[in-house]
Amino acid sequence: MGKYISRDLKILSIAFFFLFMGSSFQQFVRPYLQESTSWSEMQISAILITLYSVIMVWRIFIQYSVKLLGDYFSIVLASLTYSGFVLVLYLTKQYPLVILAALVWGWGGASLWIVSSTQVLDAVSQSRYGRASGIFYGATHAGFAIGVLLLGRMGQQYGKDAILLTALTAMVIGNVAMLSVPRRRVNRETGIRTLFSVMRSTKAKIVSFFLFASALGFGFLLGAFTGVARAKEESFIYLANAAFLFPLARFIVSLVGGSISDKLGRAKTLILPFFVCSAGLFLAGLWSNIFTIGISAFGLGLLGGLVPVAAMAIIGDSANIERRHLAFGALFFWRDLGVVFSLSLGQYLLVRLGEFHQCFIIFAFIFLVCALLSIVLIKREAEAF
Repeated sequence: MGKYISRDLKILSIAFFFLFMGSSFQQFVRPYLQESTSWSEMQISAILITLYSVIMVWRIFIQYSVKLLGDYFSIVLASLTYSGFVLVLYLTKQYPLVILAALVWGWGGASLWIVSSTQVLDAVSQSRYGRASGIFYGATHAGFAIGVLLLGRMGQQYGKDAILLTALTAMVIGNVAMLSVPRRRVNRETGIRTLFSVMRSTKAKIVSFFLFASALGFGFLLGAFTGVARAKEESFIYLANAAFLFPLARFIVSLVGGSISDKLGRAKTLILPFFVCSAGLFLAGLWSNIFTIGISAFGLGLLGGLVPVAAMAIIGDSANIERRHLAFGALFFWRDLGVVFSLSLGQYLLVRLGEFHQCFIIFAFIFLVCALLSIVLIKREAEAF
């Protein structure tokens, strides 16, 4: 328990590395489907919106499937839904089947993240929550970053189908690694009322808003950055080179930020990244080119890397072992809501405003507000939920 690199953490980090190396294909779903199907923009957008909407709903109710399946099978079966979606997308372009696969993947995404994150915290001491969370998320972001570059180049050199086949191979390796996850038996609480009671504290409300705001960046990257590349008539490799900075920043900040948060506190580590992200998006709003888009993606990556790590450590600090999965469900519900909101609103704003610049400015303002709220959170770190 005193070690922060437990067997649980090692295996889950390796498995998530490969699973999310393959999962980075999400970055290319829109251009891939535009080339390989006759589906409308609304139909394509609906796939990812469906996925994250279902994940969001299952954040609340996943407690019951965890009680039924146990931690081990909740993790293993959930990991299979990732590769299952890619396999369905590769074998068939039947829209109803793809939507059905997204619905199943939604349960898997909620189950995998909640149970795996809880198990990582259960296996380390409180003084190491930040570092363990950073390693766990760092491995995930490293896989995603490598996947973005790898899949982008595979698509450029061998065609669009090579993207899915490469992603599927990486995911299967992650599926196999999940089989070695230690089996732990914990008597976890259940109850919708208990879950929502977590949100009563000011601390939980602030952290939830941070998760919502940082997820706006992730969804915005998926929804709007692709449009920048398409507007400039660029290829998969353009998108990969710009988007690569996002998971790269998440990887670096996750590893470093987790350890820093153990020493300085969770809230103090969040102030600077919010300011940096706000400034990056503001620059991208003034001058939209590969350089400013890269800076913006890096700023979003700072938040994407640090906010979930800090939130995960805060849950470890604030919730006992029996109800941590409920805290993850309550707080990270808002993260998924942010992704859904951004995927939907990003396209809506582009239609209403007619260009990308105003969208970047809007998101810059949102993250400036978060930087100011970080100061408030410093005084609330001792609260429990």
